[in-house]
Amino acid sequence: MKHKVWIVPAGAALGLALGGLWLRLGSGAWSALSLPLTALGEGLRRLSLGGFWGNLAAWGVVVLLSALPLLVLVLLGEKRRAAEEWLLGLMVPVLFLGLFFLVNPTHLSWPVREFFPPAALGTALSMAAAFLVLRLLRSLEDASRERLAGAFEGLLYLCAAFTALAAALGQVLEGADRWAGVVEGNTDPGSLTPLMIAFLCCLNMAPGLLSALTMVWGASLARVLGREDFDQEGVELCGRTALGCRMAAQATVVLAVSANLIQLALMDQLRTTHFSLALPLLSLMLSAGLMLLCRLLQRGRELQEDSDSII
Repeated sequence: MKHKVWIVPAGAALGLALGGLWLRLGSGAWSALSLPLTALGEGLRRLSLGGFWGNLAAWGVVVLLSALPLLVLVLLGEKRRAAEEWLLGLMVPVLFLGLFFLVNPTHLSWPVREFFPPAALGTALSMAAAFLVLRLLRSLEDASRERLAGAFEGLLYLCAAFTALAAALGQVLEGADRWAGVVEGNTDPGSLTPLMIAFLCCLNMAPGLLSALTMVWGASLARVLGREDFDQEGVELCGRTALGCRMAAQATVVLAVSANLIQLALMDQLRTTHFSLALPLLSLMLSAGLMLLCRLLQRGRELQEDSDSII
């Protein structure tokens, strides 16, 4: 069973690294992220102050950058426009306004002027991502079985990587916030409190990593289902995947309950606690859903074999 399990620890490691980098930069994290936009705005502003031709050149750059989505529409060269292509048209005014207020921030009040250009860029990028997703879905409408299975496999691997990354990054930031709350309380945290915060972050990270692992298993199953014949190898893969999903669901429940029980037992020695009354439903649904799918495929294979033996 050739699962690309390495995607899960790789995504988690990247999430931990990004979280550590964000904490390392501290208040300068936002400035570091917006540095390219700031440099672009300052450059266009200096260019626009260089007289008539400089101002004309600055406007030309703004218009050119804003019109890039229209260039993509021209390159597509389709006579009949699909619904998702209008997203590219909507990107033009968003980009234009972002660039205009980047060069002329005084037209906005404080602190809107600091956040509008990055927000506009983020909005434009989200529209571009939505266009790519809808475009991909349209291209798969008449695709072959093998291509559909390959696309589903790739999508699950991508989701697994992002799920692991988000789980690790989220717990790093959440753990840092809890520790900051302890420090602000101006009390002696002792040696157990920081260890418990780190331990709880690991426990809370586990459901996300298990979800990512379930997606990896699902990707391997999608590759098998894309074949013409669902052979014995596919049946065995379903059995192993179902077993793994059941164990993942059990581990998710145990970890969620353990976090509360451990804090309850050590409450007198801790300076901060975090009790959760909710179960990680996403991880449970993914594991249970994939397990049921595997069982259904196994039963379908058994019925097919019985039918073939009777015939």
